[in-house]
Amino acid sequence: MKKIKLCLMIILLLAEAQILPAQTGNKQKSFANLGLETFKMQKTITDAYNGTKKIFSEINFENVLKAEEFVITSPEVNWQFNDPVAIVSDIKVSTQSSNSFVSWELNNERISLYKDSSTPLWENPVIAEWNIPVDMTEDGNILVYGVQNVLKVYEPQSSAPIWELNLNANIQGIVLNPDGTKVYVAAENYEGTGFSHIFCYNIGINDPVWDTEFESGVETFGGSGDGSILVFTQYSGEFKSMFVISSLDGSVIYEAAGKNQNPPAISYDGSLIVNGDYNGYVKLYEFDYELNTYYEKWNFHVGGGGTSAWVVGMGISGDGSTIVVGTLVFISGGYDGEIYCFDSYSPEPLWVFENTGDEIESVDLSFDGSIIAAAGYGPLDHSSPDFFLFRKNSNQPIYTINTPGSMFVTDLSPDGTMCTFGGKAVHARQMGSGGILYNINSYPGGGIVEGIINLENNDDNSGVRIEIPELNDYFGYSESDGSYSIEFIPEGSYSITASKVGYFPVTIEDIVVTEGEITNLDFELLSTGYPPENLFVTKAAGLAVDLFWDPPQEKSFLGFNIYRKKYLESLFPEDPLASVSAENFNYSDATALPTINYYYAVTCILEDDAQSPYSNIEEGWISTGFITNEISVYHGTTPIIDGIISVGEWDDAFMIDCSDFLGTYDNTLNPVGSVIGFFKSNDSNTELYVAYINSNDEVLEDHDEVALYIDDNNDGTFPPPDDLSEGNFWAAHYASGDVIKYRPIFNTGGVGDVIYLDNPQIAVSDYGYGFIIYEFVIPIGTEYWELNPSSEGKSSLAIFVLDDPSGFDGWWPYNNQNLFAPDGYGTISLNDVNEIPPAPENVSIESIDFTAIINWDMPDINDFDHFNIYSDFNKEFTLLDSTLGIQFLYDLLENGLYQFYVTTVDRSGLESEPSEIVELEYVNIEDNNFRSFITISPNPFSFQTKIQFNIEGKEKLIFEVFDIQGNKVRTLIDRQITENNCTIIWNGDNDSGILLGNGIYFYRLRTPKNSVSGKLIIGR
Repeated sequence: MKKIKLCLMIILLLAEAQILPAQTGNKQKSFANLGLETFKMQKTITDAYNGTKKIFSEINFENVLKAEEFVITSPEVNWQFNDPVAIVSDIKVSTQSSNSFVSWELNNERISLYKDSSTPLWENPVIAEWNIPVDMTEDGNILVYGVQNVLKVYEPQSSAPIWELNLNANIQGIVLNPDGTKVYVAAENYEGTGFSHIFCYNIGINDPVWDTEFESGVETFGGSGDGSILVFTQYSGEFKSMFVISSLDGSVIYEAAGKNQNPPAISYDGSLIVNGDYNGYVKLYEFDYELNTYYEKWNFHVGGGGTSAWVVGMGISGDGSTIVVGTLVFISGGYDGEIYCFDSYSPEPLWVFENTGDEIESVDLSFDGSIIAAAGYGPLDHSSPDFFLFRKNSNQPIYTINTPGSMFVTDLSPDGTMCTFGGKAVHARQMGSGGILYNINSYPGGGIVEGIINLENNDDNSGVRIEIPELNDYFGYSESDGSYSIEFIPEGSYSITASKVGYFPVTIEDIVVTEGEITNLDFELLSTGYPPENLFVTKAAGLAVDLFWDPPQEKSFLGFNIYRKKYLESLFPEDPLASVSAENFNYSDATALPTINYYYAVTCILEDDAQSPYSNIEEGWISTGFITNEISVYHGTTPIIDGIISVGEWDDAFMIDCSDFLGTYDNTLNPVGSVIGFFKSNDSNTELYVAYINSNDEVLEDHDEVALYIDDNNDGTFPPPDDLSEGNFWAAHYASGDVIKYRPIFNTGGVGDVIYLDNPQIAVSDYGYGFIIYEFVIPIGTEYWELNPSSEGKSSLAIFVLDDPSGFDGWWPYNNQNLFAPDGYGTISLNDVNEIPPAPENVSIESIDFTAIINWDMPDINDFDHFNIYSDFNKEFTLLDSTLGIQFLYDLLENGLYQFYVTTVDRSGLESEPSEIVELEYVNIEDNNFRSFITISPNPFSFQTKIQFNIEGKEKLIFEVFDIQGNKVRTLIDRQITENNCTIIWNGDNDSGILLGNGIYFYRLRTPKNSVSGKLIIGR
């Protein structure tokens, strides 16, 4: 209903302003009369790759800019209020009524309703000291506050409540339904039970519509703009959770861990929820409409350069397009903070604003995400601002205020035109009383350029970048219908450029932009040519993603550009991943990381720095068979603990790749295979032998270490504080000597005293290797500082390998996010027996053109080494090849029946039984006339043979030779043929000039339109 009303309101306002339909050309139309009530509903699509690259290269974060350094066109303070004793507690604004509803805490506690000045319309005293939550409908017609056990509802005309409710509980949070008919209340210690309750009340009726009970207390409480969901968090003892609740009946839709005392952010329709934690992770949850629940869509670990960082302030635009978070960074001797901006589909920041001086506690966004408000503590010396306004496209603030205090809370209106924020009159980390409240006109001003893009021969007109070269970070991207908009452009005359890969860019000069007006500008972009065709991308075929494509037939080209992106919604980056010559129709992406699905496209490189449109977009990824969350400890020989990996010393150990290839904790990506661990035990199971190779760390220094966090009994939690039996071990190097330390960890999140193990067996060195080697022993036994696994011999385990001071080169499990939460750990099993691995299942085969594609499922194995592929091409099954992947490509060299099976091989060399056999009957219907154009004589041959082509017209020929396993051994020709007759003399050597052995080989001749294959026999 609200959306319908909003659309009607916009239509009426447009009619009143007499705005005409858009016309082609540099015509202008006024939007000055649209009024403050109008939501800006347009969703802006931003290129995360280009945005991040440009911002990080052009912005100097060391210089924190002050408000007076900016040219400010429209934002300004409407009014300001300084309170001598009270501090701002909570704020809600309404642009439809121009009201700000504010609560004050600590001293002179009260609620205040402001309009267009610092003199309140009315105020009411409140009996409370801290945390006075308020809420107000978007139209400003219903207001509510709750504190202690009292809830009061108001209309803006009077300070007398229209309804009052007394609860036998302590109110901690309130949410109004957007239509103002219901209120949701989060209250703790209900009737003295220690339990919390969420209530739904029809305003004016004292009996709840529904009531949901939760164990423990309330930390935060909020709701979606459309009133469909409520989000409730806890933060006390072992109760650290986020609950998503249906507003219809109070049922719990979803629960996730939530280690934060700050409220999550929710999109207008409740489909997206942003939460963060004190481990430094931003997490985005998205609603799955088929499963009727939420799932974690992505996460990102914030940085800041300190010892650690917290995610504090969280905001999401109403349309769900944009996410902004503020952080608290712990640095030596003090604090700092950062602001991160994301597109909601990607955990890669669009931009980062650094060095805010202290935490950014509160952020808010306009409905479309185009305007961002951020409020925080600011530095202790007040040398830089504590309130900021940004455009989404830039990390350079458009407006700042440097207050004498610290800002705790901000609320930005959905249309971005009004913002109220406030906090404490002195810095938050200093003693002092009083508060400050600001109300500002937050609209950036300027004009708008908008229009329609039309791409030649393309029904999808999205992804065209429209930018103003004279201004930094003033750009936009077209939607699929070709529409685009660039907002907040300072008044002036500019050139405007529209560009997209595969199309000739267009620049229009002398476009006049007027304050408060819309300039309409349409573009028509002509195609540069034809794209590559039939792009094929491998899926888990190995530790690289291989690409194959066909060149276009209609146009000449100089080579090919390969593009890659992580998210289908994003645009391809401006710079290609790689380029290859015109003779190459394939590329191997060895930089792809495990567990990430990539999207690829290829373009033709043309003359004059042009390139064709993109080919078809295909998804690909590398194998992840080496990733496991289970370590099996076998009995093995006793190693010499000397920091040297001697030949064969650890061959009987379980080997595991612990490389932090995703930068899970520190956002620094480390190569697969760069951090390897080894585990085994003695026969009596009293000692766990561990070795680590960290090839990323080349310098041995103080505090290089391997850390093992162990939930000994594998029950998914640490014990209470009176039990010291579970915790973590550090195997660390110091100049004073190598040590093993133990520290208890408790289910409260607290830790016990660190102890040093007596006479530790440990040696850390870089002895002759150029990288760091660890060898150490963890005692197994019943002492609290020993490893004491469950009766099944299992413990939960998390590992990191530290390159001092903050380089986390190893991290296991790779996706573990909390070292103090064992439910995210892997498993280590002592006294395991190495068994024959399982065979691959669900083996399938298909063919595309001249290639057989064999796929199978990854078997359940934690010590995987490789797969063997067997073929019966010689009428009996022989080993064809080995692979790390679960996809294998084989060139079909002649007609016939092909049969294959696959086996699994573990790291000790044990091989599984064969998989099921798959077969493919291949028939290549060749052009017999085309076959007559090639003659090979002699064949068989001993020393050389003559290969002659007789082809009419100009053709590109590719003539390749393969061995019986399908491996290409020689390319004899790969070029454009201009003569009718072409002869090649071949002496039977490979591409390296080495003579091939006797036997059967296969050739394939290809042109853009035909293909023929046959046998070549060498007999010396």
